[in-house]
Amino acid sequence: MLTAETIHAEGPRYAASIVCVPGLWTSTAAWRGVASYLGHRGWECHLLDACAMPGGIGARAAAVADYIATIGTPAILLAHDAGAYVALIAGSRREPPALVLLAPLSAGSRAARRLVIAPRRLLPLLVGRDVPPPSEHPTWLDLPDALRVAALGDLRPDDAASVRDVVWARLGARRLALTSTLVVAGTRDALLPPEAARTFAHAAGADLRLIEGGGHWLLAGPSWQNAVATVHRWLVQRLGAPLLELYPEAMAERESDEEA
Repeated sequence: MLTAETIHAEGPRYAASIVCVPGLWTSTAAWRGVASYLGHRGWECHLLDACAMPGGIGARAAAVADYIATIGTPAILLAHDAGAYVALIAGSRREPPALVLLAPLSAGSRAARRLVIAPRRLLPLLVGRDVPPPSEHPTWLDLPDALRVAALGDLRPDDAASVRDVVWARLGARRLALTSTLVVAGTRDALLPPEAARTFAHAAGADLRLIEGGGHWLLAGPSWQNAVATVHRWLVQRLGAPLLELYPEAMAERESDEEA
């Protein structure tokens, strides 16, 4: 079952809301730093939790599409890791004004398959039980030690069907014709190296921003503020004033960013 947590803007400035779509094994806690940053800048954020929701990525995407139809504002989808595929499928049903994909996991790649080859994950995956997170995998949770320890407590086992969909290449990037799309990737992401990020962005018809020194876990770590600032600037610059701005100062910020 999909659940959601709403982080209200400190001072609402935008007519659109941001819906944060998690990757595999990830709870809403992973998004709170990002949501706090965006909330301070005027965005209302909805943090979704789909861990262990049955039915695979398609069922997860259908639940997200249903959720964004209920919130009463245009919904920008901001997704991380395998959540990129959830957002792309949900976006094909609801056509959000913008879609932002942070470090999308390259479905079916050798690196993705390595996340589940340990016996404690492979057996549950094969028999259809919830799959434990790859918490020891250095390329997935690529954080400094202190942050890594904190993040480990927020990870949970996830639905075998969703894990299969991603690691066994049942999914791919798709272009949403009416949606402005951005891919943000770290230059040190071993799961999505820069060339793979360029390929993914091209297939999705997306703009690409590379975060120097960033890894796969762009929600935290040394590069997270650079990554979320990049998302904020792109949204303000890319989307038109009638959709975005509630107040004149937001328009002034957009014009200032365009001149920078």
